[in-house]
Formats: sequence, C-alpha cells, structure tokens
Amino acid sequence: MDLATFHPVFLFLFQAVVANVEPPTNLTLHCHNMHNILKWSYDQLLPGLRFRVDIGALSGDPSFVWVVPPAELQANLSNLTDPTDAYFVTVTAVMGQNESTPTPGIIFSYFKDNPEGQKCYVDFPSVSVTAHPDYTVLLRFTHPWLLYRLQMRKWNKPRFKKSSEPQLPPFDYYVTLTNQHYRCVERVCEEKLSVDAAQKKHCLKMNGELEKMLVQETKEYCFDVPTGNSPNNLVSVYVVGGLLAAIAGALIISMVYRKKTRPLTSIPNSMTFKSKVKQWTVRLVQETVTVPEVEAISPTPLMLTEEQEFAATVTPSTESELRLPIGVTTEDESVSDDVEVGIDEGPGYMAGSKLDEDEAPSGYESRPVLVELAPGELAEGYRV
Repeated sequence: MDLATFHPVFLFLFQAVVANVEPPTNLTLHCHNMHNILKWSYDQLLPGLRFRVDIGALSGDPSFVWVVPPAELQANLSNLTDPTDAYFVTVTAVMGQNESTPTPGIIFSYFKDNPEGQKCYVDFPSVSVTAHPDYTVLLRFTHPWLLYRLQMRKWNKPRFKKSSEPQLPPFDYYVTLTNQHYRCVERVCEEKLSVDAAQKKHCLKMNGELEKMLVQETKEYCFDVPTGNSPNNLVSVYVVGGLLAAIAGALIISMVYRKKTRPLTSIPNSMTFKSKVKQWTVRLVQETVTVPEVEAISPTPLMLTEEQEFAATVTPSTESELRLPIGVTTEDESVSDDVEVGIDEGPGYMAGSKLDEDEAPSGYESRPVLVELAPGELAEGYRV
C-alpha cells in the first residue's frame, strides 16, 4: 500500500510548503482492544506551537486533529477501528503560518489479513479451564463481542431483533491442544475437549476471528489431569455409595418415625382399642332381650281357667241314673248324659279334683264316673 492509494486532498496536505519548523519525532501508534493512541516527541515547545494529526482512510475522506500544548503530545484515534478499512496517519508541527515536514506516516488496520502496516487486534477473553478425571477439559469464556461491542457499534450495523437482545456475530476460534476450529454464537462459549490420557500435564493456546478482526491469545493455559479411579470404577463407587446412603437414610427415617409414634408409658390392655372391641362383643352376646308378661286387665277374662272350663263342660242329668257295667249302655240310650270333656288330650291336662295332693299328675287325667249297675245300685268307675 502506497500513498497514492489515499485521497488526493491528503496528498496535498502532505506536500505542503515546509518552513523552518522542526518536525516531531518518535511517532508511535498503540492500537489494542479498540483503543488507539498516537504519540510523538518534540524537542522545544515554543509558545504558539501546535501539532496537526492528518488522517487518511481507504474508504473515507481525510480528516485531521489539532493538539495544542501544554496538552500531552498524543492523540486518541479510537474511532478508527473498522476492520474493513485501513488508515494512514502523520503529525506536523505548525508555528503560525509555518509548518514542519510531516513525520513518516503509520499505516494500521484491525483487518487480520492487512497486507502491510501495523495490525491491530483484541485480546481473547479470559478462559476458564476445568480438567476432569475422565481425561476431558471444559473451556468456558465470554463471547468477545460483548466485551468490545461499544467500539464496534460505531462502524458495525446494529444487530437487533424486535423485543430481544442483540444478535451476536459468530465467533470462530482455534485451539492448539486439539488443532481444531470451533464456533460460538452464545453469550457464554463452552466446549468440552478430550486430552491425551498418556500425558499428565497439558497446555493450550487459543485465538480466533471476530468480524474480520484478530482475537489474539494473551497467555497459555496449562493444567494437570486429576488422578483417581478410572471412569468405570468411579461409576461403580457412585452407584454403591448412593445405595448405601439411601438404605441408611431409610433406616434413620424408620427409627425416628417409630420413636415419634411410640408412647412414652405402657397402656393397659383395657385401654387399647382391641380390648374395647372384645368387651363390646362379649356384652352384645350376653345381653338378651326379655319381654315382660302382660296381665289381662279386661273386665271379662279372655281365656277360661281349666277349672272353669271343666265345670262348663259337665252337664248333670236330672233323671235317675242307671248303673251298668263299665262300657255297657241301655238300649234306649238312657245314659246319654255323658261327661263331655272339652279339654285337649296331651300333657296339658290338669290333675283331677279327687286326686291326692301328694300324687303327681300323670300324662292324662282320670275322672271318676258313677255307673248304675242295677236299679238303685251305683258303682264308681273311671273313664279313660
């Protein structure tokens, strides 16, 4: 890249008439993390001396910045960070109408593939490196755009979605440990890498590209793989340990529950629920229903007693009685006044009036009957 590439106006300023004014020296540019500072030196700072910083760009109009002592001999050019452009700067000392020769110019750009001049870059974010016993390592870091977005918005188009956070540009990075490239579009970038199990100590470096800018590593990350059991043994240990912990927890909970629910003093059997149920059952079995006898209060008895019934069933005869042998009757059936007994047979018979009090009643009742054997001759018999 030569001076003819820049704007013609810049070339005109560069070719201005030089008077007897000493030019600045030691022109340097510090461009890092979107912060650009141009510095120079001057031997004698005379009253009225000023410095003009001329800026040329490949894709823009030329501009300039004035620096007047006693201010520091430097200029802040942090607005020149577009990685799609390249910049050319010089410094000229001005005293009234006289100017010095410009300093040798500096070309710089944040474009990572800038063919000439000074390449500016941004630092790789701090990386969290966590090594695991299974010979893997976890990398975590913040997306670089979140660190430098304030400067990037000056030249980059906004990446916003409606009612959402800004869309992050893709960040491609390279890891020396695995010699592979990775891409991140999240706010927190994470990647799990496998390492060589034969080595105990490992070191890695990382660099990347963001919007055509170089994201340079700042340090080397070294770590040791933790020693311990193999992954299979660890799984077995975790499983057995988990089972033992579960069993111990169940026993403790059971003991606490039994202690909380067990009464402090023993309870008599009579106060337990089973004893109460047994007592209630026995009482229900033993208790019987008794129906009291009801006496008739009617003015006329509903049922006749046995004596009354017997008296009502005997009809005495007014005629003379003929005594005949037992079982013998007259032809004219003169003895028609039989004794009609209206008492049912069976064990319900009452004892006859002629029986002695000491005699026990039989299963049936024998009643005396007078039978006329001959005129004027009576015999006493019993009717069965």
